[in-house]
Amino acid sequence: MDVLIKNHQLSKDYTIVQAEMKHFDSMLSIFLEAAEWLRSIGLKQWEHFLDGYGRDDVIDSIYNKAAYVIKKGHTIVGTVTVQLCPDEWDAHIWTDIDLSDSILIHRLAVLRTESGKGLGSKIMEWVENEVDYPSNKRFIRLDCVGGNKKLNDYYKSKGFTYVGSTDDGHSKYEKLIFK
Repeated sequence: MDVLIKNHQLSKDYTIVQAEMKHFDSMLSIFLEAAEWLRSIGLKQWEHFLDGYGRDDVIDSIYNKAAYVIKKGHTIVGTVTVQLCPDEWDAHIWTDIDLSDSILIHRLAVLRTESGKGLGSKIMEWVENEVDYPSNKRFIRLDCVGGNKKLNDYYKSKGFTYVGSTDDGHSKYEKLIFK
């Protein structure tokens, strides 16, 4: 199931395009940088990338046409995965609901040099407003590490509703899609 992108421009400086395998190394570099930074501030989020895991998930998201890269000029500065179909991780997180009406957001990350410039907000706004999803999609759902207070507060500030947590410490958020 493909989506129709209404606008590839996030702002004057940033564009977003569907990721291809040629983007994999840049995407992985962004995840590794983010994981190192998170570790430096005492968070274990995304440590699996540092341990050599997670690469298959990124590759799968590229092949499934769910991964996107954000470019500033010709440089890849961010990435996000927008899934129309749940995967094993989603089944683990969302055990109590049917996800057929959901868009699932994963692996939103930007280079540290782009941090603090509102790029994450621009990406979230793009996910919500600049993509035509199948008509049965009613919710945007995502999860994050429960111990990352700043990230949890960020999603709440973007209008996502906290709907619970998992036994292994992940917070769950959702937002109704307005069409």
